[in-house]
Amino acid sequence: MNIRMFAGIFSGANSYLVDDGAKSAFIVDAGEYSAPLALAVKNEGLRVLWLILTHGHGDHIGGAERYLREFEGCKLVAGEDEQSMLADPSKNYSSAITGRAISLAPQVLVKDGDELAAGKLTLKILATPGHSPGGICVLAEDALFSGDTLFAGSIGRTDLFGGSMESLLSSVESKLFTLPDETRVYPGHMGDSMIGFEKRNNPFF
Repeated sequence: MNIRMFAGIFSGANSYLVDDGAKSAFIVDAGEYSAPLALAVKNEGLRVLWLILTHGHGDHIGGAERYLREFEGCKLVAGEDEQSMLADPSKNYSSAITGRAISLAPQVLVKDGDELAAGKLTLKILATPGHSPGGICVLAEDALFSGDTLFAGSIGRTDLFGGSMESLLSSVESKLFTLPDETRVYPGHMGDSMIGFEKRNNPFF
């Protein structure tokens, strides 16, 4: 499995291009369109099967429409409880964050425990509400794509539409901190971490 991170220049959000080493790939989050990401897909002949949104805030969805147009056969994936936010620019803050109103309708809605296939990879969906109502994390082998649920040394904010600190803390403790300590965390902002390190050192727990 190959993982590449593309940090958004304007959005400040991380997007991840992940492939199975045999041309099948998926993207996690799309804060903005990344030409280097698109070039990597083209130059390596990757087939992007899924664009998975960990949640619907504007700084994670700005490049989604362009990727879906560019990568034939790619399907938009989001948590089933995130539909309202993705559809409504007043809830996803896209106008304020990107300067344009964005409304998205995922083609695939997932819930806790669902699995998606990406070539040789099996992606497990973990429902982690708290930062947003339908936030999800994605587990692929020993890599966790945590969106804005868990950061290196921090957690996501809960003062936006549908946020809940109680739910967020519960999500991290029950869904993420039960994973093996060696699971590497690839968050929606800033650098990566490890589950074991966060269990011992994250100041929110």
